[in-house]
Amino acid sequence: MNAFEKVVQFITEKMALVSMVAVVGCVALVMTDVIKYNLTHEPLPGTHELVELIASVILSTSIAYVTFVKGHVSVDILVDRFRPRTQAFFDLVNSIISLAFTAWLTVGMFVMAMRNHSYGWVTGVLQIPRAPFMFLIGASLVLTCLVLVMYAIKAVIVLRKGVGHGA
Repeated sequence: MNAFEKVVQFITEKMALVSMVAVVGCVALVMTDVIKYNLTHEPLPGTHELVELIASVILSTSIAYVTFVKGHVSVDILVDRFRPRTQAFFDLVNSIISLAFTAWLTVGMFVMAMRNHSYGWVTGVLQIPRAPFMFLIGASLVLTCLVLVMYAIKAVIVLRKGVGHGA
């Protein structure tokens, strides 16, 4: 489990790095657009499209990392008062429900990406293909599923051994 966890951590951290670079790129693009507009009274063509596509990169590449570090909203005030096995049970239920929902989203995203690819759908102004961004979102959701599987396995281990709060 330790090697699997390290690999997942490595990948999620690299994806989070991509997200950080995309945030910087998005800020630079918007600043450039604002400065150009103030100087020439003409916006950069396609800026809104690029911001939308960059936002999809930011959100998709950060979701697995946020799941890995458990940066989501939770009810720790209540659950932390329970014994480790009870906490592990809640972690297991949460992981299974989250995994089912994320797997459903993953399948839907790949179906939508394949449809976009087969139809050749592109953005309106810059004619950028939409499918690669959807495939990136799908791949990020697959990674999120791996993180959730890892937490479910850790919860099962705690439930079986009864020591520590590994989930």
